[in-house]
Amino acid sequence: MRGLALNWVLLSHILLLGAMQTPRDLKLEWERIEPQSTAASKRWALVVGISSYRNLPPQSQLRYAHRDAEEFARFLRASQGGALGPTQVRLLTEKDATLGALRSALQEWLPAVAGPRDVVYIYFAGHGVIGERNEPYFVAHDSDPQNLHATGLAFRELNETIGKRLRAQAVVLMADACHTGGIGWADASDSLPVAGAALEALAAGDRMFLKILASRGTERSYEDARWGGGHGVFTYSLLRALQGEADREKDGFVRASELVEFVGKEVAEQTGARQNPRVAGNFEPRLALAATPRGAANAARNPATLTVIGPPGASVYVDDVFRGAVRPTGQLTVDGLVIGAHKLGVDLAGGVSLEQQLALGANTSIDVAQLPGVALARLQRMIADGQVLGKGEALEFFRTHNWDAQYKPSAAVLVTGALENLGQACVNDYVQSDSIVLKRPMLLRAVEAFQALRTLRPNDAMIPAKIYFCEARAQIAAGEFAAAEKNLLASIALEKEFACAYNALGVALGRMGRSAEARAAFDKAAELNPQWGLPYFQIGQAILNAGQPVPALPYLEKSVKLYPRATLPRWFLLRGYRMAGQGADFERTARELLNANPNYAPTYLELGNYFEGRKDFARATQAFDAYLALAPNFADSAAVRQRAERSRAQTGRQAPSLLKKR
Repeated sequence: MRGLALNWVLLSHILLLGAMQTPRDLKLEWERIEPQSTAASKRWALVVGISSYRNLPPQSQLRYAHRDAEEFARFLRASQGGALGPTQVRLLTEKDATLGALRSALQEWLPAVAGPRDVVYIYFAGHGVIGERNEPYFVAHDSDPQNLHATGLAFRELNETIGKRLRAQAVVLMADACHTGGIGWADASDSLPVAGAALEALAAGDRMFLKILASRGTERSYEDARWGGGHGVFTYSLLRALQGEADREKDGFVRASELVEFVGKEVAEQTGARQNPRVAGNFEPRLALAATPRGAANAARNPATLTVIGPPGASVYVDDVFRGAVRPTGQLTVDGLVIGAHKLGVDLAGGVSLEQQLALGANTSIDVAQLPGVALARLQRMIADGQVLGKGEALEFFRTHNWDAQYKPSAAVLVTGALENLGQACVNDYVQSDSIVLKRPMLLRAVEAFQALRTLRPNDAMIPAKIYFCEARAQIAAGEFAAAEKNLLASIALEKEFACAYNALGVALGRMGRSAEARAAFDKAAELNPQWGLPYFQIGQAILNAGQPVPALPYLEKSVKLYPRATLPRWFLLRGYRMAGQGADFERTARELLNANPNYAPTYLELGNYFEGRKDFARATQAFDAYLALAPNFADSAAVRQRAERSRAQTGRQAPSLLKKR
């Protein structure tokens, strides 16, 4: 069963009934609309599929969302789907589908490439939820459910692109939304709700728009291996329809009405009516959306030969099938092809790969060095190797290279995505942070990346707020707390709901001894992001350090519940239980810490303190010895060594284990 998956497809030539129209079940009432001429139109596709999420628990991982996206992109590149070229399809799956990559594709690439007569396809398969303050978000591969405002893609960003920035004439939103519980680490009762209803509110201004929802609001959306070896049932049915099974009239084309009827019937039958697609919108029912093999067969099937000229040893692929390596003579001849559209792929030395859509004649020669995609492939290789900001690296190469007009938008989206990924690392690290160690080099690199991104995306108001925030984190690492306060206040002035900035402000104020102001800042961060564990930890830590364990415990318990993977909050909770005299809770938490991280030295020091207080000197000695084995040169190691010797002198026996099994 797929959890919270959203499949988006922008099809073609669909007319908008109205931004606020209520979606209906998949029963269409047709209004005859004459299709517009498409002689000068082009098509573009953003295809996204995420099954594996970096910051979600195992039960929230999906299985087949990435496969759904890959299959849909493969269909678009085939002759049945229109033979879209490599610069017309932007495929992002798994770890490549980061927040930076998604945002760059939406904010830069689609608005740049889609003209006023064009059709845009967007396909998204992955999680979508309602986050803090009832804001709906798409969850990117690197998003964190604790703080989606800082790490997720807000629906309003997509709405802004579709409604105001895209010039394309047609937009169709197809959503496969399912409801299988929350995506966070907390209990399901505390998890984030799904975003199905919020999808219905997305609008597209005055352009053609259709929204198709793959299930009703109270239904679940399913995925399973029995559907095509592993797909969501909705996408499985969609692909079968487009590949010809929906061609009810047997005229060689899959038309809009046939697609809608086939998908609706198939999904309901495959799931025993537990999932029922619905649709809102208005379009020409006889619009041809795909050519079946019969329709595509009208093209001439004459034989063709391709000669590839390139560096010896380069691997050559045609339509994703390996055809050999370039000979020592610098040429490779590929026979057995047919006249028409094909995809050429070449793997060059140094890990550079490129793809090019070709229209083959009877005899066609291609010089790899002359392909405009070579520069784009070089840029991709730099980014993949982490060469982004340095001299001669991706950013400089992008700025100085004379880009072919066909490839410049793709190059721009690669660079802006890489820059945002570097900058966003500062924010993502902070959301998940439970460490007192500040990573100053990473923070300074994030500032540099965001500053470069601001020159390429000057209208993004969130970028300056994040620059101030990352600069402040670096200043806190350097002990410059007053300067950090100034930058954090500037960040908050630009983005009043930026909980990360409020929390960091609390840290800076606390380091300056302004505890009341620090507490107010932490409280504000918790108010803005109640699912984020860090503000609760900061509050509990401050109360505990003031010698008040009992009032500190609820905050520390909340922090651990929201983010159970974090070590430091659980250690402070352990310390709090010891100080409050809650022995059973202490021993349970100690076992959890030892199981999760047996090499975390401070746990053994707390155990030594606990057993020493109980006059169980044998176990206290064992705990102190374990601490010293892991931390022989810490600042307190000499003092702990003396305590270990005193405990050892008071017992003649060794404890069998640190904690009695229960």
